[in-house]
Amino acid sequence: MNRMIRALQIAVCAAAVFCCGIPAFAGGGFRGGRNGFGGGMGGFPGGGFGGGFPGPGFGGPGFGQDRPSAADTAASAETDLKKRAFGAGQYDTSSFMAGEIYVNVVLFESNGKTDPDTENWSKDEIEKIVAHVKEACAWWEEMWKRKNYLGKLHFTVGTEHAATPFQTAYEPITHGAYRDDRLWIGEFLNSLGYTGDKNRMLYQYTNDTIVKHDAHFAFTIFVVKADNDRDHYFSDNYRSYTLGRQYEGVSDTYILVAYSKAYDWYSSQSFAHEMAHIFGAADEYPGQGRYTDRAGYYGVQNTNAPDGNPNRNSIVPSLMNSSISTAFERHVTSPQSLEMIGWRDSDGDRVIDVLDAPIDVKDFSSKMKLSDSSYEFTGTFTVRKVPNHNNTKAITLNSVDRLLYRNGESGEWKQVNDKDWGEESRTVSHQFKIPKNSVLQWKVVDADGIAESKTYTIGGVRDPKAGINRRTHSAKFSFTPATPDTGIVKYKLRVDDKVCELGEQTTYTLSGVSNGRHTWAVQGVYADGTVTDWLPCGSFTIPAN
Repeated sequence: MNRMIRALQIAVCAAAVFCCGIPAFAGGGFRGGRNGFGGGMGGFPGGGFGGGFPGPGFGGPGFGQDRPSAADTAASAETDLKKRAFGAGQYDTSSFMAGEIYVNVVLFESNGKTDPDTENWSKDEIEKIVAHVKEACAWWEEMWKRKNYLGKLHFTVGTEHAATPFQTAYEPITHGAYRDDRLWIGEFLNSLGYTGDKNRMLYQYTNDTIVKHDAHFAFTIFVVKADNDRDHYFSDNYRSYTLGRQYEGVSDTYILVAYSKAYDWYSSQSFAHEMAHIFGAADEYPGQGRYTDRAGYYGVQNTNAPDGNPNRNSIVPSLMNSSISTAFERHVTSPQSLEMIGWRDSDGDRVIDVLDAPIDVKDFSSKMKLSDSSYEFTGTFTVRKVPNHNNTKAITLNSVDRLLYRNGESGEWKQVNDKDWGEESRTVSHQFKIPKNSVLQWKVVDADGIAESKTYTIGGVRDPKAGINRRTHSAKFSFTPATPDTGIVKYKLRVDDKVCELGEQTTYTLSGVSNGRHTWAVQGVYADGTVTDWLPCGSFTIPAN
């Protein structure tokens, strides 16, 4: 039974993403509980995990001696990174799960130079690892589709260092993961030309991956072989972990996993679970996830966790608790874990909150010539960012991409620019010709249809009418004006050579009009006092009595 318990211990990972104020992080890393895991898991005798697990359980090492300083983190916002996640610094490599995400898969193969070579990858095992990672990515992509969100979630799996495992002098599974993973990970990163401590090299490597593959976010999955190891665990009883950095205001960069054929059945769901940690989700099982903890971009409360929960009956199956296998099979996870990875849609418009912000405009000005209904504008359009619970660097995947227009107030939008701009902020200028007796609408949008500026509706003087009263020798004039978006603030009316100030009015009655035929026109006045051309609006006749 003890072996079964140890086998099931892999169902959870202790290095979840926690917010600040959790004392268990003292001493450089979070240690998993020793008293077992409560709750049921379908198909296993006894309905749950019990007993006391030997060793420290699961956990993720904290930064320790190579933690970035507060100054480093603040300065990261100024780092010149060609990434498309606007507002992100060099430590914001997995702020929320959305957009284009690149996953490096790196396998280690001992060459026997330092440690005896006891583990060797077969081609079949390598293919299985890659297949499990892709299945975990597909699980999340399918979840995105089921939520029917606008925008994109797409994982690309890089297999260069999986197809050809990295030759290391160490046999990783014989070491302590928490203590020694810097040895083989550092060796790998050194071989790529990176220098320094492990964590800073990982951030540089991850940011370079983002730039190289034109991704929004990225992370690495490091896999070591464990088939010939006595219990398939690292010597400090870790099997897989994610570092749990987001509680410190910086992102996670990697997952470390010990793989063996004995646990192959579990690998896809394990990768999916760890990926949720990468993007901010906390664990929800006893000893690790507390009801009062908060995690993720929004600082979501961990109310599906059992510890301290006033209503344990409310706990639902989740990829992040001990019902992981059931949740993976049924394709469900707790609403709290989804919100922690950024998937919250408060207003039900199918756009997750972190991306649901309009495109702002400033320094806007416009002018319109009523005589030929030509309109021109200029303005600076900037993507707005939703505040970040983890740090002060609000981040968005939105961009200023397209100028769209349409004739009338319905119909198909057409794009003005041939190529998307893909910029955080852009000054846009354009001139439109307004259709006769109609209006034109335009807006600036994100390429994925996520973010938009306000919609501007503009038009010339429409439906000019002159109604006469033969008895009183008067004429009542009316028209539909251009909207305020044109910059026009008031109007003038001209009947033959007589000019009348209308102010903001669009109707006017003129008395004492003589018999005969008359012409009339309208002129627009801008805020700075300049005027448009006179727009001829037609003629009318006052017949003789």
